[in-house]
Amino acid sequence: MNMKNIAIVVNKEKTRAHKLGRQLITYCQEHLLNTGLLPVDAEFLDYPGQAKTLAELRHWADLVISLGGDGTLLNTARLFAPAGIPILGINLGHLGFLTAAEPEHLEQLFSDLVSGHYSLEERNLAQATIYRQGQALGEFRAVNDVVITKKGFARIQVACYIGDEYLATYRGDGVIAATATGSTAYSLSAGGPIVNPALKCLVITPICAHALDARSLIISDQETFRAHILAHKGDIMISIDGQSAYSLEQGDEVKVTLSNETIKFIRLPEQKFYQALRVCLFDGNCSMSEPK
Repeated sequence: MNMKNIAIVVNKEKTRAHKLGRQLITYCQEHLLNTGLLPVDAEFLDYPGQAKTLAELRHWADLVISLGGDGTLLNTARLFAPAGIPILGINLGHLGFLTAAEPEHLEQLFSDLVSGHYSLEERNLAQATIYRQGQALGEFRAVNDVVITKKGFARIQVACYIGDEYLATYRGDGVIAATATGSTAYSLSAGGPIVNPALKCLVITPICAHALDARSLIISDQETFRAHILAHKGDIMISIDGQSAYSLEQGDEVKVTLSNETIKFIRLPEQKFYQALRVCLFDGNCSMSEPK
């Protein structure tokens, strides 16, 4: 893969972001790589001459580097997925499942990239559509999950279907439709299973359902999950990757499928899913709630 033009996205709230962002640009220049930044990141890093619009970066970049935590990488993935540009995450948060490298290993990172010692891993996005009185209100893409949930002390009653077949009515705090990638995020915290991210599926997990027999369900990439809002007390919403939220009303329907659109993650030789799983979950060395 040709990697001449590198777009860099920075989480400006991270303590080390300014120093490491400038260091990253210096590494790129030393390896004869061009760098480009969104205008807000160019201003933050004091490189105004490298500012490009999102549309320009989508057309120009061969690789996108996300400097932050898993949340930064999720946002970056949604921004650049339409262009099919590979994404590499450098971790400034707690150890997570998505970021590929630690900032202390920048030299080895560039050695691997320049020498071609990496692989590309494609993952499908989830596609969610909101319907109100039969009319589509909006369509959204999620890397991790689509969550129908409450605000404050609200309660929700959601009738769930797989295609046209009735599944169950969940009364409680809501329901999660997660990709395999998102199975280790909110869905896991709600009692859902861990799914290898290479699998093409959706994981349906009720949140604090008022029923002892409420369980997660894994459906195939050929099936559609439908959630119909029967009743609610208080405000409810749909959340995309925990970063974007939109209000819902009684009678609304949300349809979630696995999209044909994919994101491409750069994977370095030492980055293994089950190794990250062991370190994060069994050794207790990472936080599953890293938001940035």
